[in-house]
Amino acid sequence: MTVRTDLTHKTTLSPGAQHTEPVTFFQEVYQAFRQAERAVGGPVHRFYEIGGYTICLRFAGSALVPRITPALDHLACEPSEPPSLTVCLWDSASTGTRPPPPPWSAYDYLERGTIRGYNTDRIRTAFQAGAGVLNIFDNALRRAIYWLRDASEHPTYMTGSPLLTILHWWMSKHGRQYVHAGAVGTSTGGVLLVGRGGSGKSTTALACLKTELLYLGDDYCLLDMTSPYWAYSLYNSGKLDAAGLQMLPHLSPVTTNAKRDYAGKVLLFVHQLHPKRIIKCLPVRAILAPRITGQKHTGLTSASEVETLRALAPSTIFQLSGAGHDALQFMGELVKRLPCYHLELGTDLSGVPNVILDLLSEL
Repeated sequence: MTVRTDLTHKTTLSPGAQHTEPVTFFQEVYQAFRQAERAVGGPVHRFYEIGGYTICLRFAGSALVPRITPALDHLACEPSEPPSLTVCLWDSASTGTRPPPPPWSAYDYLERGTIRGYNTDRIRTAFQAGAGVLNIFDNALRRAIYWLRDASEHPTYMTGSPLLTILHWWMSKHGRQYVHAGAVGTSTGGVLLVGRGGSGKSTTALACLKTELLYLGDDYCLLDMTSPYWAYSLYNSGKLDAAGLQMLPHLSPVTTNAKRDYAGKVLLFVHQLHPKRIIKCLPVRAILAPRITGQKHTGLTSASEVETLRALAPSTIFQLSGAGHDALQFMGELVKRLPCYHLELGTDLSGVPNVILDLLSEL
C-alpha cells in the first residue's frame, strides 16, 4: 500500500511502523517549524478576532501569507499577548525545511484525515492527503501547526476557507460550533442559510450585498452553542459557479481572472469589494434552506425539523475532522428551537433580500 505519508514524498509504511507519543511528535514538528523560521529570517505575524477569541497566525516567511489571509482580512485586529491560540504555518519549498517523518503507518489513516492513535484529549492530528496538508493541535499549549510541501500548491478551496480543521478543533473546546452554513441579517437578527453544496447558499448570501442586509458568510460560520444562538463570521470569501455568476452579473468583472476550485466555482473576497457590508456577529432568528426552483419569484415555505437537520448536519459533519455525536446533538437542538423554512429561490434574485427582511420583521 503506497500513500503520501511522510508528508513530503511517497513512501510505504508497514503496520509495525515505530510508535511515537502524540505529544512528542507535536514537539518534533514544532521544532521543525522553528528551524523553518530561522531559515527565512524570522516569523511574520497576523492577528484576527474569530468567534470572540484572538488568534495569532505565525508564518515562517511570507510564502503562505497570501494563501491564507484574504478570507480572514475582515477579522484582522491589533496584536494581543498572549493570544487565545497561536497557529504556526510553514511550507517546505520556501523554507527548505521538512517536518519529521510520521511515526504512524499507512493503516492508521481514518475518515477526514484523522490519524489513529494521534488524537487524544490534548493532541489532535489530521493529514489531508488530497491537499497534502498536516494539521496538528496541542490544546494544553494553545498552539497548532499547519504544514504543506509547497505554498504554490495550496488548494483554492482552502484559500477560501483556511485553517478549517484547526479552528474547528479549537472552537469546539470553547463553546463554538463550526457549521456548513451561510448567514445574512442585521445587528438585530439574521437567518442561517443551510444546505449541501449547490443548494444556493452562496447565491442567496451574495444577492443580499448592497441591500439593508449585511453579509456574515456564505459557506461556513461559527455558532454559539448556547441559546440564544449567535452566529460569528469566519470567512469573507464568496464562491459562485457559472449559474450563480449568470444570476449575479454585477460580480462577473471582479471574478474574470479569479481562480476556480475543484468544483469549478470562482472565489471572490467580499471584504475587497464591499468591506462595509460585512457583519461580524448577529443573533440567529431563523434557519432557511435555499433550493433552486427555476421559477421567477422567491418565496418561503415551512420546513420540518428533520428536513432542516438533513440540510445542515451531514455536510457539516462530513467536512470536519473529529465532528460527531456532540455536533449532531447541538444541530438537532438548534433546529428544534428556531423556526425553519425552505427558501424557494427564484431566478429574479432582486426579490431575495425583501423576502428575508419581511421574515425578520415578522420574527
